[in-house]
Amino acid sequence: MQRNFHLDQMRVIACIMVIAIHVCNIYNRAFPDLPHTDYIIAALINAASRVSVPIFFMISGALMAGRTPDLEKSLKRFFKFLAITVFWCVFYWVWGRVYLQKSYDFHDLLTVPTSKHLWYLYALLAIYLALPLIQTLIRNLSDRMLNYLLILFGISVFGGYLLDFISVPIQYPIALIAENQYLGFFILGYVLYHREIPIRTGICAALFTVSVLLVTAGTCWKSFTHNAHKDVYFQYRNPLLVLAAACVFLILLRLPKNGVPRVWEKFVHHVADNSFGIYIFHAVFLNAIDHETHMPEVPAWFGIVLFVAVIFLLSDLSVTLYKRAVRVVLPSRSR
Repeated sequence: MQRNFHLDQMRVIACIMVIAIHVCNIYNRAFPDLPHTDYIIAALINAASRVSVPIFFMISGALMAGRTPDLEKSLKRFFKFLAITVFWCVFYWVWGRVYLQKSYDFHDLLTVPTSKHLWYLYALLAIYLALPLIQTLIRNLSDRMLNYLLILFGISVFGGYLLDFISVPIQYPIALIAENQYLGFFILGYVLYHREIPIRTGICAALFTVSVLLVTAGTCWKSFTHNAHKDVYFQYRNPLLVLAAACVFLILLRLPKNGVPRVWEKFVHHVADNSFGIYIFHAVFLNAIDHETHMPEVPAWFGIVLFVAVIFLLSDLSVTLYKRAVRVVLPSRSR
């Protein structure tokens, strides 16, 4: 399949943003032992970077949701990804026990991975297992019915999110929909990628900015009121974050390809190829830096950029060296 530069560029930006989220989380969770200014800076970067996870799901949906269903191929993909997930769960269990000196309750294995960031693999596994059914559904829905499907996802996910504020549980979720925001992102990515969306790029930028500022303001207000970090507005069910992610997806999709510097194009292709490995492995360097230093002691305006850059570069270098080592040990067969 021919590569799409815009989607590769999204992977690169989203990959860096994920690292930024995890660095900012360390700063935000240090509150109230953190200056208000540092907390606000970390909350703002955290809020803006939260679009990254929805974008990853939307990229997958854009590329996979409309394909011809192939049960055998999908099951092979699922079991391959399951093996990858098991490997990294074991790796981070050992890492946690040996280096971080953390215990782990295996009764929680199906709900809480051995490292928090591996939840993304769990969510992808659930989608991959049902992928042939999802593809069959998408390919047979009219545009009107596809719109209706997204509306139901919005009602289910956002409704559940808002009802949580007043502690009202949902006993009977919408059939076929439930409260699965990740599948919603997956389908949304397909729709945004394959349709002409009549919203100007400038409006998208304005909506993204307003959404991020509102999420930041809400987070700071709630945290300052309770004198403790409260991240309820950072949840991916927050309709403001979904709107922000959709806007960024459209903006990046519309960026001109012509005139892109060759060095940037090479960088994008390189990091896009490494993005999954960077996501999986960056927690090692994040854990190590956090374990050996007190990161929030570095002012947020400088420290967040510094730590994100260091973790990104070390992760990318590690993935690159691993790939080269594999090519040396297991060279490709000559054609």
